[in-house]
Order: sequence, then structure tokens, then C-alpha cells
Amino acid sequence: MSVLHRAYIYQFLSLAFFYPQKELLEELEEGLHDLSLSFKTLQMQVDLEPFKKAIAEAKERVIDLQGEWNALFSTTLKAPANETAYELEKAGRKAVELADIEGFYKAFGLEVKSPYEPDSIVAELEFTAFLLRGKMWAEQQGNAEAQEVYENAFRSFFRDHLGRWYRIFTDLLKEHSEENYYRHLGELLKSFLDKEREGIEGIVDLKEYRKEVLEGVSWKCGT
Repeated sequence: MSVLHRAYIYQFLSLAFFYPQKELLEELEEGLHDLSLSFKTLQMQVDLEPFKKAIAEAKERVIDLQGEWNALFSTTLKAPANETAYELEKAGRKAVELADIEGFYKAFGLEVKSPYEPDSIVAELEFTAFLLRGKMWAEQQGNAEAQEVYENAFRSFFRDHLGRWYRIFTDLLKEHSEENYYRHLGELLKSFLDKEREGIEGIVDLKEYRKEVLEGVSWKCGT
């Protein structure tokens, strides 16, 4: 059942990066028990208490959290939540990476609609959860061929996309976030994806981000 628990964690983390509303925070709070169970099933020692406390605090200061979301991901871009934000010095590469990401989605009959961006952390985490659920479904159906398709897609997408930029993203969250919610969320994301990348070869981490290149640009991560 580890695939089910991995899919749940991806889905939870995707939801946690949505534009913050009190209802969203309450939903996340209710899901913490299942999140804890999922980490334990995967034999990951993760302390969720700081994040639980941060959610409780954020519920009382939603407007402040919304301001921080904008500062991090949309306006001043302290920590862009889009993969291709780290490709802007190579404009041609940005188009190539976006086309490749969308190719993954289209191969499974999926389409990312506004206000989401295909390369946002929200969309990429959601897609990986989808692939794991697909693998689980194929296993239940006894369809080894489909199971292999979903597994290969997961490994390729993680290697070529999600796995190459989450570290610089979470480093920026740790450095620039003024809200405990996003600092602890970044720590959870990094811990989980560090575990997920084990055994996946060929990942080349994106390591540079120059904010001045993005001046005047606004990215949509999904609101």
C-alpha cells in the first residue's frame, strides 16, 4: 500500500501550495492524521507538530499568509513556484521544458487550465500523485503493462522536471519566507522528495536563480 500513501503525500503537498484560504487550511488540518500515517507507513521519521502548529497560527492570520503567498510566488518572486522560472537566462530552454511538461500531461489525457501553470509546484505534485494512483489502479487490475507505463512516466517526470528544481525552491523558501507555514511546508516537501529521488538516476539539479531577471514578471502558481 506504499504507493497509496505516497500518492496521498503528493496530493496533500500540492493542496498546501494553493492560494491560502481559511477553508483550505481547515482541510489540511483535517488531513494531518492521514499524512502522519502515510509517513509512518513509508518508515519516514517526520515531525509534523511544527507544521500543525503553523497551520493553526495561519488560520488566525489568513490575510498575512495571503500576503506572504503573493510575495513568495507571484509579485516580488522571492521563491518562484514554477520550474521554468529557473530557466529564464536561457529563453529557449524555457519553451522546451514547458513543451515537455505539457507533453507528459497530454499523454495521459490531462490539461492544466488557468489559473494554473503547467510547471507550477501545484500542477507537478498533482501530476505525480495522479501517476501513482494510476499505477495502483493498474496493479489492482493485474495490468502489468499499464503498471509499467505509469511507473516509467513517474520516474521520467521526476528525473526531468520535479526532481531537478525542488531543492532550489525549498532553499529559497527557507531563506526568504517570513511565515512558519511556508518554512515548515518547504521542509516537508524537501524531506519527502529527497526520499523519493533515491534510486532515480540522472537528476541534474537546477542551482541558480537570479531574481533581477524576473523583475516585472508575474507568475501564477494557482489561486
